[in-house]
Amino acid sequence: MAALLLGCGDINSSWENDGGGYIKYQINGSESYTIELGPKDVELTNYHRHYFHFKTRIEESDRNDVIEAMVYQPKLGDNAIVEQYSSVRIEGSPKGIVYGDESLMRFDQKDDSTWTADIDFYVQDCRSGICSDTLPRIHITGRFRYWIPADER
Repeated sequence: MAALLLGCGDINSSWENDGGGYIKYQINGSESYTIELGPKDVELTNYHRHYFHFKTRIEESDRNDVIEAMVYQPKLGDNAIVEQYSSVRIEGSPKGIVYGDESLMRFDQKDDSTWTADIDFYVQDCRSGICSDTLPRIHITGRFRYWIPADER
């Protein structure tokens, strides 16, 4: 009986209940990659915060990629990126800045249960181990999706 109960312990565990989601992205039009997001990887606007912020965890990426971005006062539609709090690491490289004047998060849903957006980031190339503004910018496109934990709705 105890084994049966332990086996069913996660039966109601899901992104919709526990919070979390994913970011699915491409680098310069390459193949698609996915990094899962946990409930602590995303900070949403509320009565204390006037920003949206997410950061993926390196251990969730098969390629050692990390994507971090912030939007101030997020709204439906196009949102500029806050450059000081946005960066990308590709395959464990140093952090390359996300250029705020060229990069967007385009929210098409943001409510009490789900936030979704298209991402369109232009990033400094640091793949050689040195960040260079003379190299062409890396273009990252993709889809962000996050479910708010049931106890925070």
